[in-house]
Amino acid sequence: MVRGKRTHELDDSERLSQLPFMDHCVLCFRRCGVDRRTGSTGPCHAGLVPRISACVQHKGEEPPLCGDKGSGAIFFSGCSLRCVYCQNYRISQLLLGEELSVMGLAQLMNDLQDRGSHNINLVSPTHYVPQILAALTIAKQAGLTIPVVYNSHGFDSTETVSLLEGAIDVYLPDLKYSDDGNARRLSGVEGYTKASREAITSMFHQVGHLEIDSNTGLAKKGLLVRILVLPGGLAGVRESLQFLKECCSARLAISLMAQYHPMYEASHFPPLHRTVTPSEYEEVLDFATELGFEEMWIQDLKSAETGIPDFSSDTPFNFQ
Repeated sequence: MVRGKRTHELDDSERLSQLPFMDHCVLCFRRCGVDRRTGSTGPCHAGLVPRISACVQHKGEEPPLCGDKGSGAIFFSGCSLRCVYCQNYRISQLLLGEELSVMGLAQLMNDLQDRGSHNINLVSPTHYVPQILAALTIAKQAGLTIPVVYNSHGFDSTETVSLLEGAIDVYLPDLKYSDDGNARRLSGVEGYTKASREAITSMFHQVGHLEIDSNTGLAKKGLLVRILVLPGGLAGVRESLQFLKECCSARLAISLMAQYHPMYEASHFPPLHRTVTPSEYEEVLDFATELGFEEMWIQDLKSAETGIPDFSSDTPFNFQ
């Protein structure tokens, strides 16, 4: 599933222990403070060595990211959220994957470029940001030139976003909730609204609006915010859209996702036991249009049935 050498001898524990925040982890908004040098792990279950679940040329992302050859997606195992409906729960909660050294991670990045990927897409990367930055340094020294995409849950700490400045070309955060009660009940975290809004504001200040190459149609730099529409209005999309307009303007690129499908423990949390209805999704699209958003990607409601990855397979996106 993961291509790249397991060159752990090049990344001994002493070297990894010297990376930022390993002695007192504040990478996500939980700021759990765990000392990862001792082998301890926080809610994300991340240790010193990056754990990778999949590395694929992903053609299911937004068009400016996947183009015709795919986005070079590297999926990291573990997550600081506990979303009861997570479609990637096998890697986020069950930790499917294998450890790979920083050197091996850099080799993955260069390999994805060699295979024609349009970018390096770091999926669920928050808890491994220091290791990723170390790998990017090595990869760029070896010739990595394609854009780097930071694809996160939006629960990043401001310390982490500051650490990333200059290394990330395209930020691709989720904006999951506008209500902390829903975030607590459905994702097991406190303060999601404040955290995600602070992170997105910082990301926007770094990279600005999404820039797309007029010749290739591919994203070069900027911010693209994803909002997964949940049944029963649980995501609070209207409030999130209002925030985004005030924070970044209606020029902001947004992706309104209709692909929600009941997974993991969703059946125990109605109305998450069902998919989004056409009227629920249309209401969101109409409100975004009323607010003046024009750079907007939408999905067919059929994506809720056809776009489910299987991370127990060597080809988790065989529906592409």
